[in-house]
Amino acid sequence: MNEDKYQNVDGLREAFQQFSRMNWRKTTVWGLKPSEVRMLVSLKLGKEREGKKGQTVSDISKFLKVTSPTVTQMVNSLIAQGYVVRSADAQDRRISEITLTEKGEHLAEMAVTKSRNTFKGMIDYMGKDKTDSLMELLNEVYDYFEELNDQPTES
Repeated sequence: MNEDKYQNVDGLREAFQQFSRMNWRKTTVWGLKPSEVRMLVSLKLGKEREGKKGQTVSDISKFLKVTSPTVTQMVNSLIAQGYVVRSADAQDRRISEITLTEKGEHLAEMAVTKSRNTFKGMIDYMGKDKTDSLMELLNEVYDYFEELNDQPTES
């Protein structure tokens, strides 16, 4: 009886592997890497969510769940391309804030719109009830993997 519980384990693994084979995170968009677009979106949404004009590297790092050196590398690239600017904090000059330029704001808005339209299309395709169930299940899957990652690894 207990083996029946695991009869779909290979099908579940295959379902997850399908996503890794998709090119949705590997291709460049508007001449930027997907990670750079995510950073622009993060800055835009952070501005809307927190009401702050700029964000620190540490803020961005926590939100995107990547290291500060990774964020710094992306920021430098985006500065060079004219999408963001770095400025010193008025109270503490050791802290710098990263802010979208007009060009960066425009591209971030386009990316948010494209993303929202993609997911609206998925809702239309699947229906609201299935989409709500999927969202709940995906959040549970995320929680499971977070718990798994928090466990010490066996040597």
